[in-house]
This record gives sequence, C-alpha cells and structure tokens, in this order.
Amino acid sequence: MTQDSKPDAVVERMLFLARQLGSKAPDESRERQFVATLSERMTAHRTQSKRRRQFAALSVFATACLGLLLWFGVRAENRLSYRVSDGALTDGNIVGQASTSVAFSDGSHVELTKGAQARIDEVTAHGARVDLLDGQVSVDIVKAAGNAWFVQAGPYEVRVTGTAFDVRWSKERARFEVDLHRGSVVVTGPHIDGQLRLQPGQRLTSTPDSPSVVTRSEPPGAPLPANSMSNAADVASDSGAPSEGEPVTDLSGASVERRDLAATGSTSWSHWVAQGDFQRVLDAAQKRGLDHVLAIGTQTELAALADAARYGRNTQLARRALLAERRRFPGAAAARGAAFFLGGIEADGSAAALGWYETYLAESPAGPYAPQALGRRMMLVHRRGGAAASAPLAREYLQRFAQGPYASAAHKILERPSE
Repeated sequence: MTQDSKPDAVVERMLFLARQLGSKAPDESRERQFVATLSERMTAHRTQSKRRRQFAALSVFATACLGLLLWFGVRAENRLSYRVSDGALTDGNIVGQASTSVAFSDGSHVELTKGAQARIDEVTAHGARVDLLDGQVSVDIVKAAGNAWFVQAGPYEVRVTGTAFDVRWSKERARFEVDLHRGSVVVTGPHIDGQLRLQPGQRLTSTPDSPSVVTRSEPPGAPLPANSMSNAADVASDSGAPSEGEPVTDLSGASVERRDLAATGSTSWSHWVAQGDFQRVLDAAQKRGLDHVLAIGTQTELAALADAARYGRNTQLARRALLAERRRFPGAAAARGAAFFLGGIEADGSAAALGWYETYLAESPAGPYAPQALGRRMMLVHRRGGAAASAPLAREYLQRFAQGPYASAAHKILERPSE
C-alpha cells in the first residue's frame, strides 16, 4: 500500500466504524459530507506534515550555513578598531588636549600630552603604527600572541609586544627619549647599530650632538632632568643581555662623529636624517640631481637618501636609492641591510616583500635585522599558506630567536592544527 492510499484506508475504516455505531439506515448525504470533511482534514494534515518536514530541513541547512559563517568570521583576522577621546584633528593628525587618549578594541591605549601630535597608521588585526610627530605619548599595549605594534618618532622606531612606556620626541631639537615601565621594547634608529633592547626602569636618550645612552629612568610623572646623559659604561651595565641577533650597540662610538661635526661646523645628509630633517636631504638631492646622486653618490649619501625617502613616505625614491646602494656597493653591510628595508616598503603581503626578506636572510643570516626578517617572512607565509606552510619557519624562529619579537606568533602558529 502506498503512502497516498493510507488515508483512504483510514477513511474507509472510520466510515465502517461509524456505520456500526450509528443507525442501521444511515443518511447518505450526511455520510458523503462526513467523508468529504474527513478527507479534507487528512489532506490538510498531510500538507502540514510536509511543510513541517521542509521547514525542519531548511532550519538545519540555515543553521549549518550560519555555523560556517560564524566559523569563518571567527577565523578572519579583522583589523583593530579605535576611538579618539578629547582630541582635536588637524590634517589627519591627532592633537593632544587636556586628556586625549586613543582606545583600541583589544584593550590597548595611547595617551597624548597637551600639544602632542600623532597619527595612527597601518592598523592590523595585531596592532598598529603610531607616528609621533611631536610631543609625548604614553603607550600601554595589552600582551597578546602575534602583537605587531610600533611607535615611529622621527627617524627612531620602537617595536612593542606587551608593554607600558613613554616616548618623547622634540621635532625642533631632534631629541628622542623612551622611558620603559613594563615589558620590553626594541629601538632602532640613527647611530644604533642593529637594535637596542630596553628593560623596565631604563631610559634611552638620543640627541644629534650628544651620545645616545641608556640610564635609569625616573618614576612615571617625575620631572624630566635637563640632561640625562651618562658615560658609555652605563650602556653596557644597564641594557642587560641582548637577544641573539639583537646586539646592544656601543652608542658611545656615535658621539665622536657627532662631536666632530659640531666642532667643524660641517654637516652631512646622515646628520640631517638623525635630526629628523628629512625634507632637507630630499631637497639637497633634488638640487644636485637625483640621477646624479644615484649614479655617483657615496654609499653614506645613498643610505641617508633612502632613509629620508622612507621616513618621508616617498616609496618610489626610497626603492631607487636602496636598489642603487645594493648595485653599487654589494659588499657593504649597509647594502645587504638594504634588502630588509626593500621588503618593508613593498606592499604588505606581496611576493616582492617575501622575496626581499628571503634575500636578506640568505645574505645576512645572523645580521642585526634577522629576527625581524625571519619573523616577517613567517607571518607572510602564514598569511598565504596557513599554519601548515608556516610551521617550519615558526620552529626555526623559536630555535634561533626564542625571545625575539615574533616568538609569541611562532608559538601560536605551532599550536594550531594543520589547515
């Protein structure tokens, strides 16, 4: 018996019972009406059952689709959001007022002193770049795996993971200071050979005409001394043991060159870069002729021109200067380092950026930028191929730079199942 014939059999059975229980001479019209009504109800019942089954199937399908959307949504690395409180905006820059702060969606925040000027750039799922144009910012970054936070102050860059610190930059005096309160930071910039790692309670001070030194910092809120300079021994004793590939610079060596420049009244493009006067370098190169500088300029001039162009956001000129430096001075350490900077100015995530980081690591496997180059290479491979592709690089990173800036990201990659 088919499913469609079952209701008819039920109708016949119920009609038989009605006849048995009713009168011996049933009313045929009433019987026909009873059969029609019962058939209509059975048909309606079948329709409702079918609709319920269809609705249940659609519900299961919709739930599955929603689950997939949520799964992919959780996995997607959305950029952090942020909100500026009590701050004025001028030409895209945040100008500090009485209590200006920038709160990020991961719980990190940046506070600007009154009159300070800063810009929030390069916001990603793991951090952002804060460009400090002038004044002071207090930064408190929530520690998290894969953090990639940077503070740019003139020609200096402070790389952060989970840290609380203050940065002061005077554009007029080209004076740079960092007070570290918690965690650790790595600083790069003019006359710092490689990278300088600070420990809690330390202050780095750098000015154009004085040696860059590390001293003990005052508690937060203490007045800034007029001159926080110290002798070179403070650098070695206070900076702590450097991580592999991140040497602590003997910063006293830079002071000789700077004192000579001040004494003779001479100047140089690298000196202007150290002062944060990038446009002056670019103007001088334009006046001499860019093609002429790229063709016969000294290695120091090419490096200064590349730095000025990078900091001045002239990517095309920076690329030309770095390529000229590599072509004309292939044996120089700075030319090998140019490969790392070329990777940094290429489009984020591009094959060109990945290729330059690989080139730098092949030429300078233990160079000062190796921890950054390998870490960035690892993150680019992970973005392009997932955990399975980047796991070998993550293991290599932890073997070589267990305390490096991308160590937490490497751990996170290895904890994930193969994708």
